[in-house]
Amino acid sequence: MSASRTERLLNLLIALLETRQGRSREFLRENIPGYRESPSQEAFERMFERDKTDLRTMGIPVETVTEGGLFEDDLATARYRIPKEAYRLPELRFTPEEAAVLSLASRLWQQASLGSAAARALRKLETKGVLPEADIVLGVEPRIRPGEPAFEPLLAAVTGHREVTFGYLAARSTEEQQRRVQPWGLGSRYGQWYLVGLDLDRHARRMFRLSRITTAVGTDQRRTFEPPADFDLKASLAELDSLAEPATARLLLKPGTVQLLRDSTRPAPGPAPAGWDAVELDFADTEVLADELAAHGPHAVVLEPADLAAAVRRRLQGVLDAAARPVPAYSFEESKPAARPRPAPEDRLRRLLDLVPYLVHNPGRSVDDVAREFGVSRSQLEKDLELVFVSGLPGYMPDQLMDARWDDGYIYLDNADELSEPVRFSVDEACALLVGLQALAGVPRLTDRTALESATAKISLAAGEAGTAASAVQAGLGPGTDPELLETLHRAAADGQQLQLRYLVPHRDEITDRVVDPWRLFSVNDAWYLEAWCHSAEAVRNFRLDRIKEAVPAGAKIARKPDGGSFPASLFTPGADDVEVTVQLDRRFLFVAGQYEAVRSTVLQDGTAVAVLRVGSTSWLPQFVARTGGGVRVLEPRAVADASAEWAAQALSLYAGGNPGAGGQGH
Repeated sequence: MSASRTERLLNLLIALLETRQGRSREFLRENIPGYRESPSQEAFERMFERDKTDLRTMGIPVETVTEGGLFEDDLATARYRIPKEAYRLPELRFTPEEAAVLSLASRLWQQASLGSAAARALRKLETKGVLPEADIVLGVEPRIRPGEPAFEPLLAAVTGHREVTFGYLAARSTEEQQRRVQPWGLGSRYGQWYLVGLDLDRHARRMFRLSRITTAVGTDQRRTFEPPADFDLKASLAELDSLAEPATARLLLKPGTVQLLRDSTRPAPGPAPAGWDAVELDFADTEVLADELAAHGPHAVVLEPADLAAAVRRRLQGVLDAAARPVPAYSFEESKPAARPRPAPEDRLRRLLDLVPYLVHNPGRSVDDVAREFGVSRSQLEKDLELVFVSGLPGYMPDQLMDARWDDGYIYLDNADELSEPVRFSVDEACALLVGLQALAGVPRLTDRTALESATAKISLAAGEAGTAASAVQAGLGPGTDPELLETLHRAAADGQQLQLRYLVPHRDEITDRVVDPWRLFSVNDAWYLEAWCHSAEAVRNFRLDRIKEAVPAGAKIARKPDGGSFPASLFTPGADDVEVTVQLDRRFLFVAGQYEAVRSTVLQDGTAVAVLRVGSTSWLPQFVARTGGGVRVLEPRAVADASAEWAAQALSLYAGGNPGAGGQGH
């Protein structure tokens, strides 16, 4: 949006807010800068209609008032206004307990547009001074990090009711198919995100796992739709529990290996081949278990069922097929940094509508502090202030314009009564807070359910119609571990007591004993972690709770206290001995570059990417590559690439002749 157009929209909004009776088109054309310069009546009409649409799309309630006309669009009688009571955020008050859960909900989202939307919503509440200082420590810090590239465009399509298209690889298919979908809802379950909607080509409701979307999501901006009135996202996601019939797998495991699954297995009847343990394992999702078993490579063989064995073989063969392809030509030096997406046309106007009340309620803030608060550069903030300075009430005499001063580095804003109160929550802001609050209901240790429920009710009231979008998005946060273990860890961290842990290190397939100083608990999606000082490693480590086999008090106070600050932004702890690994990512696994904080990356012409990751050890990479079925391929170091291929080849040889275990008895 050009500065002149932003200025025109801002002045139009102020003019329509300032009147109760409404403004006629003639008045607006004669008084609003930008309209006055229209070369013709037809040009003005097109411009005004587009501006009305833009404001309404932003959720700003532009009303049409008629005086004696038969139709709303009767140009001779139509007048326009923005009711202040519908525009402004209503009066609210929160208790310290409610403020604590609101703050937690606003921090829930990471690496997603909902994160910035939640921060904007919380800033609006803070601007009005309705949030007390929340110094209540809840002891847990959940995080949601949607890693799939499809998440952002699908979220916008779900809340905007826009049709989408994308390439999709179904669970048991090797062929990508193009899908056209009306997206009704977006939710997470078992750590995976799913889209629920109407498949327009199959004329039926379908569920799509975002990690299986293989192309960029296309959005049809021309048409909107209305989801069925009886659509229930929560009930749809619950159907995942019954999509697959419970089954039992018969497996051969190398003694002393596959520790991650051992606790869930039982001895299988009958003798086992020499050098193997025969076990049974109950499971519900073939593809999920196949990922896990493929990662264990030659240490695990599927005897039955046949479809599980085939799924594991498919992944192992995928690793070998990927390794056999020529190494693609790539160059990080020549790759240009990804162009920053152009802001949506309404972004700057939204920022101005948030900036003005913030400055009115926080006079004397420094330019640099305000720029950081709004996530813009100092120069951009100064351009915004210059635009504010020339905007105001129709007439635009000096006493009708907003007065912005910042010559001494501190900002003061006067004569801004019309915009002095924050605007109501936008759809994405309401969705971010309400979905965040809903997700907190599944967080362990959040015992003040009364505060959670009352905060949700107040935000729903303030959100109004914008809050209805929250019902189309659901983020699940289950406990992810044994509640007794969680309680033990939480109590030890709160009391400053050392713990003795028996902990499974997956890439070594080894259970270790160690003493730790527990600091704090946090989650990433459905996985919970303990951040602690590990005395064995003499470093900070994040211990995943479902890999802690036992935790008992060590009988001593912690020797090292946390350094304060926020909860870990990354699960990876950098070290001096880190190794750089170059990987190729197919389109389904592009998110790996962000999830593992690639230090360099470039997108190739075929849509795959090459990325450089820093890792503390390369020993886990063959398992990771096998889990992805070759979707992640190691290019460098060559020794790691060869080890990954050899890991898969050894495992695949155990299925010689299609008879699982036939080649493994002497392995």
